[in-house]
Amino acid sequence: MNLGLERLARDISYRIEDELQRSGIFYRIFARAKSVESIERKLITKNYALSSGCKKMQDLIGIRITVYFDDDLPIVYNAIKKKFNFIDETVDELSVNKFEPQRINLICKMTDEDAKEATDLAISKYNNIDSTYEVQLRTVLSEGWHEVEHDLRYKCKNDWEGNSDISHILNGVYASLVTSDWTIMSIFEKLSYYHFKNSNWNAMLRNKFRLRFKDSQLDARIIEILGNDKDLSKELYKTDRSLILNRIFVDGLRVPLTLNNLMHIINAYCLKDVRISILAPDYLKSNKKLFKQ
Repeated sequence: MNLGLERLARDISYRIEDELQRSGIFYRIFARAKSVESIERKLITKNYALSSGCKKMQDLIGIRITVYFDDDLPIVYNAIKKKFNFIDETVDELSVNKFEPQRINLICKMTDEDAKEATDLAISKYNNIDSTYEVQLRTVLSEGWHEVEHDLRYKCKNDWEGNSDISHILNGVYASLVTSDWTIMSIFEKLSYYHFKNSNWNAMLRNKFRLRFKDSQLDARIIEILGNDKDLSKELYKTDRSLILNRIFVDGLRVPLTLNNLMHIINAYCLKDVRISILAPDYLKSNKKLFKQ
């Protein structure tokens, strides 16, 4: 184990995590650096070391982000591409006629400082290793399956030769997890709809947006406005969750994630209701991305 590379991998993951935390998305993040044995084995098995003209190994450091909900994958995907020197990707296209796991792997370039450290620790010792790192995106439900498949099928391909029926069943397990991902989102969408119908705005927002909120309740004045304006409350319920979270990333918003602040962010981006705008705290009103000066 190269302790220096392991520390560098953690440092990179901390920077990514700093970005993800702003949105409140539920996720887990893992970081690893390849061991000397793993580096040398991959250089040989993937023919990276044959000549200087070969494609270079790009996953000396690997970051894996697992999100709780499937619809957060494209949000995190877009955030990584915009914020972390994205240079390449491997994203499998979904097939209608057969079911296979989908890879969402992004390659990002290290900062100059990180690249220098990685070169000192490993890159200078081997041919054909890039100063890049790989970011893999998965859902929490699919993560366990990927770990089992990688260690016990991908790394042991000979064990599976002549047993395509069993391999097919293993893929079927993954298919059931994808269905479960969609089912979980549907459950929360249904729950948020019930709360919308019952004018329970706190619960509606919590279950529609599915974020790590700090303990909070909506301002009673906002609740009164929503309760007296059916059109506004309906527009709030129909707000595009992905649009709001993508805008938070793009605009670099850093505010405490309370229900009140989320409500003001939604209002600034979408609803534009003057009554609610008046109630926004000064630190939000002073943000030029949210409120035109």
